[in-house]
Amino acid sequence: MSLLKTAIATADTEQQAAHALFIKSRCDASGMDVASYRCVIGAMVRLGEAVSSRGPAWRNDHEFVSALIDLECDLHTKLKQINELTNTVMVGISLINENTRVEHIDALYASLDLLRPARDRVIGALNRVIAAPEELTETYAVCYRHVRAGRKLPYRGRFISGEIVA
Repeated sequence: MSLLKTAIATADTEQQAAHALFIKSRCDASGMDVASYRCVIGAMVRLGEAVSSRGPAWRNDHEFVSALIDLECDLHTKLKQINELTNTVMVGISLINENTRVEHIDALYASLDLLRPARDRVIGALNRVIAAPEELTETYAVCYRHVRAGRKLPYRGRFISGEIVA
């Protein structure tokens, strides 16, 4: 795959936008207070357009918190890919000399023009998702920090109500 095609694929954040939209649709279906998932909405806005998606209501609190963490991991992975390719492009630019073909130089700069705004989009979305514990209701903030620290929530329990679902 050519450098420019790789940059186009790497700069594409539609999958992450669709992931955030799916989480939002499940929050909507669950009847959650919008303030509880505004971090997801903020991430969606920063990532750009996504194909409309409808999901079922969350079966339990663990699903919601896990989905937020999955989105955060997805965004970290995308940012790593963008940064690695940007570094490769920058090395290529530093090696330009009088023997470098014009097409190659154009591809390097065009790749950089795609990767920089993609990096900004992903960082913006990531910052919104990382802010989730502070934006979630007090109960969800505790859940989020608990799971993010590597601990598990009750498998079939409802963290908010304390109810055990059979």
